[in-house]
Amino acid sequence: MWWRLFSLLACFPLQEAFLTNHTETVTVEEGQALTLKCVASQGKPTSLQWLAPSGFTIFFNKHPALKNPKYQLLHHSAHQLSIRVLNVSQQDEGVYKCLHYSSNVRTEEVKVIVLATPSTPILEASVTRMQNGKEHVTLKCSTMRSKPPPQITWILGNDIELSGETRNEFETDGKTCNSSSTLRVHTYSKNSAADCIIRHAGLQGRKLVVPFRFEDLVTDRETASDAPERRSPSSAIPQQPTSTVVVVEDSNTTEVDKEEKDQTTQDPDLTTEANLQYVGVIRRKNGILLLTLVSFLIFILFIIVQLFIMKLRKAHVIWKRENEISEHTLESYKSRSNNEETSSQEKNGQTFHSKRYVNYITQLYSEAKSKKKEDARSSKLKGEPTHIPESIV
Repeated sequence: MWWRLFSLLACFPLQEAFLTNHTETVTVEEGQALTLKCVASQGKPTSLQWLAPSGFTIFFNKHPALKNPKYQLLHHSAHQLSIRVLNVSQQDEGVYKCLHYSSNVRTEEVKVIVLATPSTPILEASVTRMQNGKEHVTLKCSTMRSKPPPQITWILGNDIELSGETRNEFETDGKTCNSSSTLRVHTYSKNSAADCIIRHAGLQGRKLVVPFRFEDLVTDRETASDAPERRSPSSAIPQQPTSTVVVVEDSNTTEVDKEEKDQTTQDPDLTTEANLQYVGVIRRKNGILLLTLVSFLIFILFIIVQLFIMKLRKAHVIWKRENEISEHTLESYKSRSNNEETSSQEKNGQTFHSKRYVNYITQLYSEAKSKKKEDARSSKLKGEPTHIPESIV
């Protein structure tokens, strides 16, 4: 009966209608063992079940459902089910589920990520000789079957770490890839050196180093001067990073290669395209710094102009206020002057009329006095008494 139940569970994957209560992520290296532990809450006894990423049952309680020796039972109790997956491969990557069967069904998910560490790297050097006598050395460092793609850099003799031209090609499974990095050297000397550095999460902080000494290249070229193409490993130690030298003569030299000028870095004996890229990065950084400085100066100038405008506006307001006060004072002065002039004119008019009146009275008085005198003279001649009014006298 149990066997029929296990077969039924193995042939028909369970539906996804269960409630997921917990999810975690586990990273494991390819070839290592994976331990999966499922713990139920304390309480009523429950049944536990582990499902593979494909959806098929691995264990139901302590009973295996798949006849696969890579799955082992570590521990089983009423509240715990622990299993182990041996020799993990890329096919074992995915989401594992643990089902708790009690009054309701609960699900715990474990996302397993399988890392594939890069293989032993190989370094190759090819020499291209042109018609104008110049030579280029191309260094290629490659590694196979890694997941995720590794980080490949180069360290030159002057301790500068650079990135070459990296290329990743995924395999048919779509998970692992083959990676390579190419570095082109324009000039070098016998004492120059270049190391290929490979870093990967599966190496756990370690790194793979492939050294290359141009002294080996010079020696190999001297021994292979008559051969158009020859390969010689720089190290014969098995399971160790190796480097290979390839000497190639190229007669189809382009005009660009003929006119190309040698460039140098801090190490005058070794110049690469990556060095030139490094110099370009430095120049871009300097350009960004210069642009930032210019922007800051423009901002400061803008603030100064704003302060000057504010000060100019304040001075204009003060001048306008003083001008209004001056105009008001001038109008007051003009009004007072007009009033004083009008008063003076009125006084002058009154004085003029008074003088005319006095003159008129005086004239009348003189005429009356003259007439009285004439009347008195006439009366005297006629023998009449002379009477002169007191008012006239």
